[in-house]
Amino acid sequence: MGLLIAFLMAGVLVVAIYAASGNGSSWIGAQPAVKVSPDNNVLAESNLALGPDNRVTVIWSTAAAPHGVFLAQTQGNGWTTTPWASTGNLETWNPVVAYSGTKAITAWAQGAVRNNRSTPRAVMQKDEGDLNAQTIITPVFGNVEIGLVVAPTGMHMIFAATTNADTTGYPWDLYYTHRYLTETMWAAPTVVITHAQVIPPEARIAGMTASIYEPRLAVNHDGTQLHIVWQQEHIVTTPDPMNPTTSFTLTTWYVSGSWQSGHINWAAPQQMSPPAQKYTIRPNVAVGPTGKVHIVWTELIVGGGGITRPVEQYINYRQLGGPAATRISDAAIMVNAQQPTRAAASIALRDNRMCVAWHGFYTGDKEEIIMSCSQNEGTTWSSLINVAESPTLLSFFPTARIDAANQVHVAWTEYSLVGTSLVPSGLYYRTGSSEMARIFLPLVLRR
Repeated sequence: MGLLIAFLMAGVLVVAIYAASGNGSSWIGAQPAVKVSPDNNVLAESNLALGPDNRVTVIWSTAAAPHGVFLAQTQGNGWTTTPWASTGNLETWNPVVAYSGTKAITAWAQGAVRNNRSTPRAVMQKDEGDLNAQTIITPVFGNVEIGLVVAPTGMHMIFAATTNADTTGYPWDLYYTHRYLTETMWAAPTVVITHAQVIPPEARIAGMTASIYEPRLAVNHDGTQLHIVWQQEHIVTTPDPMNPTTSFTLTTWYVSGSWQSGHINWAAPQQMSPPAQKYTIRPNVAVGPTGKVHIVWTELIVGGGGITRPVEQYINYRQLGGPAATRISDAAIMVNAQQPTRAAASIALRDNRMCVAWHGFYTGDKEEIIMSCSQNEGTTWSSLINVAESPTLLSFFPTARIDAANQVHVAWTEYSLVGTSLVPSGLYYRTGSSEMARIFLPLVLRR
């Protein structure tokens, strides 16, 4: 007690404070954000992977002609950009990248017009060192959103699409395909979950449509357990011409698969979002070395603008088999009124350290990349960190990864708002510690 009194009287009691703003604290000690793309011609969605020898790889698609996929890599001495796949008049979107040894493994969707879901499109795949990409499946229809992981059991890919050219109601199914590490050809994609499979039989009535969106995939360390999440749409319209009504829900679902002797046994799907949340979107998933499965999604609070203009948004977190879902932050996320109008989260996990990054803003009117990290697999979370710190631009669709040194790597796209139009400003990258640093200042107490 005497030592404590002397300590206080000496005026050396220390407290931690943050250099904070309404959109999160500064990322103390992190490197400055750098523009990775050589020009501004980028689509909003990109992807990031960590390779051997501290290699960081990002992949993106071009927003305007000439169309194609680009890759940028760094090993600490600047970025090298590679024109990965030139597609001429065909647009590309939703590119993903992973590593098999020292090789970058990539996949993407392509077609004549991205925004016309009823036009034929293809799922494409290319390994580093190959001259040409190979076609996984064509024709398919829909958004064609892809997930890709590499594990000791091989390369695992999922995507949401349909082979039915009549896309009324967007009946997209969840497909899965696999390729062994020593082979070059992929197995024929098969449907894992149909578009209405998780809808209760009593809810499958005339006027109903259902679809699968935004699938994401994670795999355990030895590749024997696959974990998939997706956004499930369910719409019911009554046929009464005098008083038609529409019931609309968006829920988050999960399914696991066990790899056994070259085959996967799929478990029964489970709904992850609570029944009270009628609109949940863009889920993501990660699995740690202990086998714990971690899931995040965006919760929409809908007003007069419907799901395209939600009044509030929150990032939810849930551990499979653990407590009920919780919001990482109690503050409501806002998103611009143009596009995209809904937040998307990325989840990164290494050992017990986990970081979740999303786009949105809490003050002002332009999106930042916001991040919160946990040092205990989601039990507690840090204060919000502003990764982008670009108040004059709009920051979208982050991808986060954590390396063996517990550094977080984040890639995202920046846009500028010209009138009511969003104009791409390039792909950006930043890295820093997953243990959020603090600034310590003395607080003098007088007796």
